[in-house]
Amino acid sequence: MLDDAAVIPTGLRHERFVMTPLTADTAAVDYACYMASPDVIRTHSDGRWPGQGFSFSDDLELVAQHEDDHKRRHAFTYVILTPSGTEALGCLYMNPLREYLIRAEAPGHLVDQTPLDTAMVTFWLRQDQQDTGLAEVVVKAVNDWILDEWPLAGHLFRVLPGERSSCVALDRLGLQRVRLDLSGDERPYIWYRRSA
Repeated sequence: MLDDAAVIPTGLRHERFVMTPLTADTAAVDYACYMASPDVIRTHSDGRWPGQGFSFSDDLELVAQHEDDHKRRHAFTYVILTPSGTEALGCLYMNPLREYLIRAEAPGHLVDQTPLDTAMVTFWLRQDQQDTGLAEVVVKAVNDWILDEWPLAGHLFRVLPGERSSCVALDRLGLQRVRLDLSGDERPYIWYRRSA
């Protein structure tokens, strides 16, 4: 997604949370957060992510993949922590949008119009953080961070309708809902971009 010359932010610090790359060092708090959020994980992944029987060693394998993607500048995964860093509040993912559009069988003109350095941004927050206002804080801070510090051509947020707190937060930020014609993915994703 980004070339070797691009300067990648190390993280984001806010009075309500800290975001840092997901690594083996933060895997334990990430795993605890994931396991404490079965309904959120089911909704966010549309049932595709593992639930019961998902072990810490399974999580470490996924974390290693995320670390490798980050080092290769292909995709970026951040764990959202409490300001003290002792608990995880959720995760944020920045993946290459163009690759997703190709997999989802988007029309050729849409793929061609999407620069390689465009991100698809997704996130989830721990189950006990739903309807606390944290989603609004995270969305605003992350959107500003991407616009101000990331060397990206653009970014779109993606959520499912069942991610109610996330949808409300994105709507309140004033981002524009956009419809993408994706014949290869039948999930009813809602996409948000910066208003023109």
